[in-house]
Amino acid sequence: MEYLRAEEENIKECQDLKNAVVTYLNKTGLHIWDDEYPSDDLIKEDILFSNARIIKDNDQIIAYACFDKVEEEFGENVFEVNGLYSFSRLMVKEGFTRKHVATFLINSMLKEIKSLGAKGCGIMVHPINTNAISMYTKLGFKFEKTKMYPFGEFHTFVMSF
Repeated sequence: MEYLRAEEENIKECQDLKNAVVTYLNKTGLHIWDDEYPSDDLIKEDILFSNARIIKDNDQIIAYACFDKVEEEFGENVFEVNGLYSFSRLMVKEGFTRKHVATFLINSMLKEIKSLGAKGCGIMVHPINTNAISMYTKLGFKFEKTKMYPFGEFHTFVMSF
């Protein structure tokens, strides 16, 4: 497996991965994403203007996420600590889940984020995404709070460096 920066030529394959993951999540009853979020345009923006990262295995993209400095949501701080980065839109191709691909991607991003001088990393997680919550906890993220946003209720978890 290779940890790489997503490039412009990866946009279509990353959008296809996102669409397949949304279909899979809906099929399994985990309705945390839909056709509006994350949109194809958002994936394109992640890749062109942000820190989108992919995991490739045998020349196919099997995982995707992006990270950036934490910004406010609706005029409020997302996390209680300032100076954090956060990652989002973590997705793993069906058939590669439960094979430590997400853990590899997260650990690779954390190492890179730490090298940028961040104080830590935060993540927002929908409460019904219990598999993700379990994984983040095992990786060392600590529960911070639960907050209701216009787009739903989310738990926040933080890892300090």
